Amino acid sequence: MKKLSFVLVPNRYAGSGTRLMQESSKRMPRLLHLALGDSAAGCLREACRNHGLPGAAQGIQDDLSHGPLDDGQKRIDYMRACFRGYDDLYLDLDDAFVPWRNLLAHIDEEGIEGVIIWCGDNVSEATFLAMACWWLTDYSGPLLPVTMPGADGRHHVAAHTPAELAGLFACARELTNTERATLAGEFLRIRNETGLLRRWEEGRITGIPRDRYDQLLLASCTISWTPALRVIGNAMARCNQHNLLSDLFFSSRLQSLVEDGRVEADGDRSRMRDYAVRLAEACPPVAK
Repeated sequence: MKKLSFVLVPNRYAGSGTRLMQESSKRMPRLLHLALGDSAAGCLREACRNHGLPGAAQGIQDDLSHGPLDDGQKRIDYMRACFRGYDDLYLDLDDAFVPWRNLLAHIDEEGIEGVIIWCGDNVSEATFLAMACWWLTDYSGPLLPVTMPGADGRHHVAAHTPAELAGLFACARELTNTERATLAGEFLRIRNETGLLRRWEEGRITGIPRDRYDQLLLASCTISWTPALRVIGNAMARCNQHNLLSDLFFSSRLQSLVEDGRVEADGDRSRMRDYAVRLAEACPPVAK
């Protein structure tokens, strides 16, 4: 499948976020800015408060680069397993898709007249755009994605300042019905075909083996004891900007490497900040 591109066509908002911002003398439609994660949503809220971005912002707290996407309860169970050895478990939901259902209720109750979906060309947010189009299939109002330019190497929404995000709103374009259906169908493909770990490659989300990034952890280990947190941080730094993986993901993979005997731990592994690791004797050093 080729990289999705959006044809900019005339529509009820004249195809432009700029037009919305210029209509200050008219009634401003009720707009909702939707982002993945608390950091991105927080930046958008600040843009609404202090930088002239019209509407309100809401976030879906999740990391869509890994874990099942076909069942909310299975996704929560997967995430709980990832938290083993990471830190205190904070997940208080039994269904990972409750926030999406709450979003639909909020849109209906507040009479939202346009949803702006913020995303970048990275594995988690590209999946988010497709997922949002699927969840909002029955929403009759316009959907307007704002994608990050990425030319300066910043491929995530939260990497931009609130002022920058307010300026990027001018790039918003309403999706046609065909584009919405295409993106919703793309989510179904991602959900059904990519398994438990996903990767962004030239605009396409593909599934990869769960141990794909284990070499980044092994390359960050030595034969000397090293804090697990440092090993995890070094592995994260080795990811490219389109495929940044969280410390939660790498913590989970480090636990697996210890259990497989490829890495040794110096004690209790309940929290990643409290133990150190080193390469097992049977595991030769990995080229840096």
